[in-house]
Amino acid sequence: MTPSRLTRRKLIRAGGATAAAGAAGVGLAGCFGGDDAGADSDEARNVLMIMTDSTRRDFVGAYPGHDRLAKTPNIDALAAGGLTFDHAVPEAMPTVPVRRALLTGVRSYPFRDWQPEPRLPPFPGWSSIPAARPTFPEVMSAAGVTTAYVTDNPFLIGPRFARFRGSLDESRPIYLQGEYRSWNTPMAHGKRASRRQIERYLLPTLAGTEVETRLREHVGMDAGRSPDELSGARVMRGGLDLLDGLKDRQPFFLGIDAFDPHEAFDPPATYVRKPPAGEVEPILPFTTPFSTVEQVEVTDEQVERIRELYAGELTWMDEWIGRILNRLDELGLAETTAVVFLSDHGIHLGEHGLLGKDNGTLTSSIHRIPYVIRDPEGRRAGERSGWFASTHDVAPTLLGFQGITRPGRMDGEDLSVMFGDGAPPARAVWTTCYANAVAAGDGRFVLIADNQGERRRLYDSRTDPAQERDVAARYPKVVDRLWDALVFDAGGTMPVFGRDGVTTG
Repeated sequence: MTPSRLTRRKLIRAGGATAAAGAAGVGLAGCFGGDDAGADSDEARNVLMIMTDSTRRDFVGAYPGHDRLAKTPNIDALAAGGLTFDHAVPEAMPTVPVRRALLTGVRSYPFRDWQPEPRLPPFPGWSSIPAARPTFPEVMSAAGVTTAYVTDNPFLIGPRFARFRGSLDESRPIYLQGEYRSWNTPMAHGKRASRRQIERYLLPTLAGTEVETRLREHVGMDAGRSPDELSGARVMRGGLDLLDGLKDRQPFFLGIDAFDPHEAFDPPATYVRKPPAGEVEPILPFTTPFSTVEQVEVTDEQVERIRELYAGELTWMDEWIGRILNRLDELGLAETTAVVFLSDHGIHLGEHGLLGKDNGTLTSSIHRIPYVIRDPEGRRAGERSGWFASTHDVAPTLLGFQGITRPGRMDGEDLSVMFGDGAPPARAVWTTCYANAVAAGDGRFVLIADNQGERRRLYDSRTDPAQERDVAARYPKVVDRLWDALVFDAGGTMPVFGRDGVTTG
């Protein structure tokens, strides 16, 4: 019989509340309890979160009907050993709104608190985390968990998220996203590539636009670097290094947050076929945040090439994810570490005549993301769930796996209970937003509208998965029901945005 011992997990149970209230200093007293929140083991429970940017669900092999351009055997294997969510949708988009909700467990939708901030794009939802709102790594740290995060996300490593980075035991910002350096560390002038160096990447219609500048910065930053020195590889290698050091600092949280696959779509040459001689290689084929195919005058062949480049970048990221999961096994940590994999949103790759992220469309190409949770004890391995998992559920879920009760301000759900005898409350409708566009779905129908409800479009995912036929006139009661859900989740009214922030609502 194994003798009883005082593990760090037991210490977390016993002392988490007192330590958290004193250390966080943000009104956390009484927020921690002793329940296991779905975790049954007395051993130290670690959590690993892996996030890739702009990853469409339909490019991941674990999902039915996936596009076979991308090869994702390692994400697929993770799904085979975990619980896969078939209808996961971010609660608000894009980059910064997602991470606000992910880190705090508090919804960003419908951006009611938005005001423009220096060093963030001036669009609704692009706001830093309020000083009085704790992040889940802060909660973990106060309870005795070692916290670490590595990312090249140019906004997360910028000045607006300095408090978050300062709260971590180990923070690894990677400053290699050349085309976005103005949002964190300004680009050195000499780093820009010449016009001649970018000719083969620049579509003629985009010459002289911001895309030309972004390409010069991107190509200039990556020039002469080997594949292992590129930004995405540096993030994943940083995750490997952190894992090595965290083995003796359990329980731990490790976040690996890669900006790839993100435009510019420029994977290492081994992950994509060689382009035809003399043809433009459109690695950045649109202006921020999107262009229409017609505007940039890309051919059908170039659209297909853009999809190949995107798929190659995702394949590259998948290979690195495999290395992370292998290292977890090699270090003997797989049986004590819960793994969560997800993305922040998708991207249009020619669908609906769009390239990039059009905030007024919000179709399945944008809002459907991969979302997998692997329990360290193997529970629910290979199963699938139709529950509408979202980004604001990540924080309470990771806390739940470590036996830490979430702060009361978190309004996401703890999905770790799904690996025990519990279940999260029913979520009959998902809701999301992107700037002043909103969307809601019930598993069959998807409503897409502006946030004042002046134009409402309804799509039947069962008969029209590509969301090309508006059936709002045929199902007015469904439109009303989903619109009511959007307003309810918004708190009863919808905000109106002006140039200086929210004006009414």
